[in-house]
Amino acid sequence: MDLHEQQDLREFLVSLYGSQAGGWPMNEGIFNLTYELVSESSACSGAMDYVPRPLPPGREPIKWLTKQAREAFLRGLKEGKEQYVVCLKAAAYSMKFKFVEASMGL
Repeated sequence: MDLHEQQDLREFLVSLYGSQAGGWPMNEGIFNLTYELVSESSACSGAMDYVPRPLPPGREPIKWLTKQAREAFLRGLKEGKEQYVVCLKAAAYSMKFKFVEASMGL
């Protein structure tokens, strides 16, 4: 990896793990774990499209739920889906030990 790629990777990991990730060596092992992290969180992000949004006060629950189901389906059809932050952070939390091990060369 060149220095620009290493810096981009470092910034992403620091946003998830805090300043400790700033000291990790940005190598192929860390890159591969980051790829795994994003892949793992994408399954969660796909499922989040089907979670109904909060019911506004005064709305009829059945009509609202029907609309939510329709909107969830349309969100699922969108191209270029993004990751939900909650999914990315959950995956990051579950993989933190792997990143620490990789940063120590294990």
